[in-house]
Amino acid sequence: MLGLSRVFYIPLLLIATCSQNESPPVDAVAAAAPQAPVLVENPTKVGECAERTIAEIADFSGEKLSRKPIKKGVIDPGSYVRYTNKDTQVSHEWDAALAHSKVGDKVRFCLVSIPKDCPPGDNRGRVYETTNLRTNGVWTMQDDPHMCGGA
Repeated sequence: MLGLSRVFYIPLLLIATCSQNESPPVDAVAAAAPQAPVLVENPTKVGECAERTIAEIADFSGEKLSRKPIKKGVIDPGSYVRYTNKDTQVSHEWDAALAHSKVGDKVRFCLVSIPKDCPPGDNRGRVYETTNLRTNGVWTMQDDPHMCGGA
């Protein structure tokens, strides 16, 4: 018994046997597995994604988005992207991942939040996480500079 007394050997044997034969519950395995995005034409539910193609990248003033970060003390011109299907995303801040994207890049466009208590028909303020499929860069932005019910 490897020099162990019976008092220690039997509990150790039981622990070793139990830990070798135990497997995680099926639900735990499924929960731990990464979920593939749900691809749809137009995401309407959180977690749904669509594929898009970048048609335009600019700042808020319509100028080409700089690939370099904004210097301290300079007003941030923001970021804007429009897709070929006319969806848009905007941010009041410069975004590196978007700045390194190109017109024509394919992206995965996933709905991550929907504002609550919006007037009927006002869908502004939805937030999307977008992954550039060429660069793997990721940005998260609203679809409009205003929230629903705003200006």
